[in-house]
Amino acid sequence: MNKRPWIDTGLALIAVLCATIVAGCSSDGGSSNNTPEPTPTAALTLRYPQFPPMPEPPDDPANPSSMVKLELGTYLFFDPRLSTSGRTACNNCHVFNTSFQDNLVKPRPDTSQGDDFFTLKRNTESLFNIVYREDFFRDGKVTELAPSLTEPWVEDNQQLGKTHELAAEHLTEILRGIDGYKKLFRDAYGLDVDTAEPHEVFETAGRAFAVWVRQVVSRNSPFDRWNAGDDTAIDESAQRGAALFAGKAGCFVCHTGPNFTDNKFHNISSAVLLEDGSRDDEGRSVVTGLEADRGKFQTPSLRHAARTTPYFHDGSRATLLDVIKHFDSGAGSDPNHDPVLGRPLGLTSDEMLDLISFIRALRGESVVLWGPKTPLYTQAEVDELQRELLPR
Repeated sequence: MNKRPWIDTGLALIAVLCATIVAGCSSDGGSSNNTPEPTPTAALTLRYPQFPPMPEPPDDPANPSSMVKLELGTYLFFDPRLSTSGRTACNNCHVFNTSFQDNLVKPRPDTSQGDDFFTLKRNTESLFNIVYREDFFRDGKVTELAPSLTEPWVEDNQQLGKTHELAAEHLTEILRGIDGYKKLFRDAYGLDVDTAEPHEVFETAGRAFAVWVRQVVSRNSPFDRWNAGDDTAIDESAQRGAALFAGKAGCFVCHTGPNFTDNKFHNISSAVLLEDGSRDDEGRSVVTGLEADRGKFQTPSLRHAARTTPYFHDGSRATLLDVIKHFDSGAGSDPNHDPVLGRPLGLTSDEMLDLISFIRALRGESVVLWGPKTPLYTQAEVDELQRELLPR
């Protein structure tokens, strides 16, 4: 029998884990100091008004945030027991101290299986700023935040079941065996895990995840401060890069608005064309069934992009320079390539470096709704915390 009361352990660990999230964000190039937030867009005269500062993280009136919901969402995110192997947590791929992704070409979620274990089909997306998105996953197959966060339990990531029904049943079975989770679900949402239908438990877990992910937000970058009038916030190379981004390079066509994305889908000749004319990944058309959507993938945000290597849906471009060279070439090898993008840019080597400087200047602070700020915990310490989470 565990001698420590669950609630004491839970409160202590949740404080550490919230701190871990904060520290992980700031270790990634953001700052944990008290740099002033940008004033509201309406009060600013911006150098580039098409790139306003990020608004406050949105809340959901149907799922308002609370500390106990955050606790539940945090436990769900870090707990490896919520997988078939018992070793795969969300944090395996969306690693807190590398911009909530893994820097791998293809994710290998169950690291307990060694190097020969399967990898997933697509490169891991960062969780930064997904709360602002309209569609989720690279092909937009999910259109609501909460369901997008439970989808990995169905897929090969955590393999709780090949269908939503089976995954919900498996998840509910696991949670019913952990008293701490039963208390959190009851306190956060008034849900009795022992009597609730599995689909209710599954959907409620997604709502707790949604509260958790609202804090994973990158805002107030050096570019934001310079754009609002701070002449010293970025260097001259980044300033030249901003002009190129908004002009000659044409990046603004897709990467626009406060989150530097149009939230749309484009074919940029990133999928490999096979001999029969098909692609190794048909992207958006897998969801829509439309010929026009073949090879299209959703435009990613560029905030924190300097730290989310490698790039494209398949991780086939190792560096930002590789990405820029791809677009500079015209990148029109796919017959369905977006015509807006299919032209050589004529960038010099120095201009490419200036663009990289600008993208690096989009790495911002993290907005965290709860939790104290403490020094960064190592991965080994996080692994130890995972082993002690919510003892039975």
